[in-house]
Amino acid sequence: MSIPWNSVSDAVERVFGLHLREGRLPDLKRALKGAAAELGHADSSACAQLLLSGKLDAASSEVLASHLTIGETYFFRDSDAFAALSTRILPELIAARRRAGELRLRIWSAACCTGEETYSIAILLNQLLPDIADWQVTLLGTDVNPRFLRKAAEGVYGQWSFRNVPEDVRERYFLRLACGRYALLPAIRRMATFAAMNLVDESTQASVRHDVFDLILCRNVLMYFTPAQATRVVATLRRALHEDGWLAVAPCEASQSLFHRFQPAHCNGAIFYRKGRPQPRLSVAGPGHAAPTPSATVARLPLPRPAAPAPRRPAAPVALATKNPQAAASAQALAARARELADQRRMGEALGWCDRWIEAAKLDPDAHYLRGMILAETGDVSAACAAFERSLFIAPDGVMARLTLAGLERGRGREGRAALLYRNILATLEALPPDATIEYAEGVTARQLAALVRDLLQGEQA
Repeated sequence: MSIPWNSVSDAVERVFGLHLREGRLPDLKRALKGAAAELGHADSSACAQLLLSGKLDAASSEVLASHLTIGETYFFRDSDAFAALSTRILPELIAARRRAGELRLRIWSAACCTGEETYSIAILLNQLLPDIADWQVTLLGTDVNPRFLRKAAEGVYGQWSFRNVPEDVRERYFLRLACGRYALLPAIRRMATFAAMNLVDESTQASVRHDVFDLILCRNVLMYFTPAQATRVVATLRRALHEDGWLAVAPCEASQSLFHRFQPAHCNGAIFYRKGRPQPRLSVAGPGHAAPTPSATVARLPLPRPAAPAPRRPAAPVALATKNPQAAASAQALAARARELADQRRMGEALGWCDRWIEAAKLDPDAHYLRGMILAETGDVSAACAAFERSLFIAPDGVMARLTLAGLERGRGREGRAALLYRNILATLEALPPDATIEYAEGVTARQLAALVRDLLQGEQA
């Protein structure tokens, strides 16, 4: 039986809020195959028919969710982010609440997976609040996968959840069980509550209360949504934040176009967003410009917008194409128009102007990079990969081009190729000063990006 994969992808997006199209179809197929085996079906077609029928029962929905979602997390994941939380963000919030005479904190860990992030915050609060018994602490963890939530509520973890965690933290806040696993102390476990939530469900979005949370962590989940879905989710999160509230996302999800209504803050090497007055939206994909939010086929990394003062590559690309000042000016005008149209999400027109830019400046790596981003956004993964390869042929030090290409290759099942690209990126980044900014990476440093790539590479090798 031929499976209409586009329709199945639509159903997954509608039911679970997960965007598994084009380059991520192999992930969808693997998930349905695993779910079929668990449900006792001969092959994935029965699961596909269940999704298409719209008649999923609770048990089938739970099995499908468990195979479609990823449970890769651990305590205090992203040391930079937790350093910022422990030294700046939480202390500032605590001090502000003390001044106001309101001893309360409300924190939401959206897409909490199996609870490690939520409990990491609980441990930090236990360390930062000597009078924690006098405080009203709301610590909510939500996820679309009921199995993850049951494990989170249980609060029992294996060794893999403690990588990069100091031994004294494990000894102080966990009890070792006879089976070799570790159980959270009841006082820490009781600090958190868990609930099922689909972030992209419209009724869920409408039900989220306004101006409630002091801190929301929504990390490593926006990458699975379409740009439209991610925009709506971010708007919901912003409404849910208190007027001085903070939003934490993964470095790979940071995007000025997505968070233009927030005030960005660099804290201890991590990027956070604070609710505040809307910031002006920048234009797209070139020096001094912001970029369009990528589709789910693109590795969730900041798009083509260089950090200032990021050094340019030694050669001036337009000058390589022609020494004629008028021709150079024409290429720059074509580039500006291509970026403007991409910023407006008029991708078909943007691609046409980008091609004209390439005709005028064939050796400009930025032109091929923008072309790759546009093609990836429209779902033409093969052509996008070719465009990034051309950009890298001209400028082999293009970290973001290589990183986005690695994400695309990973998405279409070429794990070996993706792993090689990640290793090459790491070699480039490790040769740079840790605080060096990376072109097109929205202020993300070499150290931050290297940490992200190590995580991605670890996922490839797991």
